Amino acid sequence: MAEQVNGYRKLLASQYDTYDHWRTYCLTHGINVDFSYGNQCWDVPALLWYQYGLTFQTGNGYAWGTWAYMRDANAKFPFAKVERKVDIKRGDCVVFAPTGLNYAGHVAFADEDYNGTDTLNCVGQNQGKGIGYGTPSNVKPLSLRGFLGAFRNTLWKSVDPTPPTPTPTSTKKDFPWVLYSRKFRTKRF
Repeated sequence: MAEQVNGYRKLLASQYDTYDHWRTYCLTHGINVDFSYGNQCWDVPALLWYQYGLTFQTGNGYAWGTWAYMRDANAKFPFAKVERKVDIKRGDCVVFAPTGLNYAGHVAFADEDYNGTDTLNCVGQNQGKGIGYGTPSNVKPLSLRGFLGAFRNTLWKSVDPTPPTPTPTSTKKDFPWVLYSRKFRTKRF
């Protein structure tokens, strides 16, 4: 069961210094910073922006407004605008347009780099078919057809990949011609 976070709360830097730490925090907490409508998708980035002394703004009360109306206000340091879906990187805060019955649009964090398909795994709240209103964070594939834009946290430290384990290389003495040559020199046939 996820712990519920209500209201804005200052977090330990180690809970949001990398995307992986932020992801872990989100997946173990329901977040409702504004005490309105339960765990909304907007609450998750709003809590992150708060950590940097900023306000994640909609301009119209809907998630899609964070890009349509307030993209410049929301792209204050350390956040930068990402305007093309092909440039989406893991950890970007992606904003989606309203679709069908979802008049509010959506906002969630990319859980993978853009992969050339029309879907992207995202971490967010209140997302996915059959999930239900106000559901805490989960990982769901979302359609990029409604992509409006994204915000990138430029202060997130990258986690260096684990270097590959070196494979042993063959030495000169392992080749058959060396073995034959050795026999020939010692005349051991």
